[in-house]
Amino acid sequence: MMIQLNRHRHGRGKAAIYLTIALFVAVSGQAASQSRAGSGGSRFSHGRIHSVVEEGRMLPGAIDAFARPLFGGSRAPSARYAVDVAVLRIYTRYPSGALTQTRVQVFVPDTAAPEAVYLFAPGSTGLIGICRPSREHEAGIVWGRYRAHVLAVAAQGFIGVLPDYIGFEDAEGIQPYFHAESEARVLFNALYAVDQWVRTQLPDGIESLTRVAAGYSQGGHAAFAAADRNELLGGALALDGVIGYGPTTEIEPLFRTYPSLAPMVVMSFASIYGRDRVDPHAILLDRWADELEYDTTRQCVGGIQRFYPSSPAGLFDPTFLASLQADRLDQTHPSIAAVFAANRTGLGGQRLPVLILQGTDDVVVRRSVQDRFVSNLRRQGTPVEYIVYDGVRHDTRQIAFSDVIAWIRALE
Repeated sequence: MMIQLNRHRHGRGKAAIYLTIALFVAVSGQAASQSRAGSGGSRFSHGRIHSVVEEGRMLPGAIDAFARPLFGGSRAPSARYAVDVAVLRIYTRYPSGALTQTRVQVFVPDTAAPEAVYLFAPGSTGLIGICRPSREHEAGIVWGRYRAHVLAVAAQGFIGVLPDYIGFEDAEGIQPYFHAESEARVLFNALYAVDQWVRTQLPDGIESLTRVAAGYSQGGHAAFAAADRNELLGGALALDGVIGYGPTTEIEPLFRTYPSLAPMVVMSFASIYGRDRVDPHAILLDRWADELEYDTTRQCVGGIQRFYPSSPAGLFDPTFLASLQADRLDQTHPSIAAVFAANRTGLGGQRLPVLILQGTDDVVVRRSVQDRFVSNLRRQGTPVEYIVYDGVRHDTRQIAFSDVIAWIRALE
């Protein structure tokens, strides 16, 4: 079964408005080629394509205008190519194994020789269908201007891939938020689906291209989750590098520095692992734990951040908070600590080239936390380029744009 929601308080079911695309263009040859997948081919039978909407071509001027608000005071890049845009609906699976679908936005530059594949995992948007990242530009919401970001990269000559996470297409499901296995699965499913689809234009698909997984904030957690499982899940489309923009790769530091996102993590983990292992009342104050499901499934990330306290003391159970701050959860809350540890990403022994872009003024992932992560990566033998931007906060995508393009080209 999927990550299923129970009835909400006062007997109300979750009220959600789901936008649907009325017309899909069927794609033939939906099943992923097992021969292309190598020994891991069977793992990708659920990355197959259900349907496609081809949105058309965006010219360089339109791309620049669309992306300009993302860059704000930073220098915006100029598009080198027009970009063809499509939205794939693909099959994937929940942690339980239940089949579901998700959407993947694909951006293909108008060139016979794309330089690389840029697979981007977005930051936090919420748990329910109305919060899917692919809805951001449709509804005029600003969560992170993720489409603008990937379009700007694609217009430099890269195939851009922007998947939604699992859980946004089911009225009674939620995103398996910060669940490493689910994040990795959907990223690789997206790559295999894109490989199928682009073969109508590129006979060899994306196998011969450099492939990097990038992510911002939660997306950094997802990108490193994929890196940890690169050998297991990558097959013929294994990653060649990983990029993290202020990546959030551990649960505990996030809870300490940016606790307003913690209830979504608690709801996700309680749904996946069961409340006997992840008891919301053992983590949150009763006033927040009592209504956790209702409060986390009626609003997206902006509402979540305004609703929940920004102070750890206003959110967490005192015993949990004392252990969290003393780094003793493994002693006082061993089942919860074990779940948190299972969902740390990046330190699973992977040795892919890594680029991390960090701001000195990041209030979500402290510089000291990122410094420690980089040290641990290097200790396990991972080659890391670590760029720190003075005076920059959590979102480094804008200031780092030219550094990222140069780094990807150097991988080729």
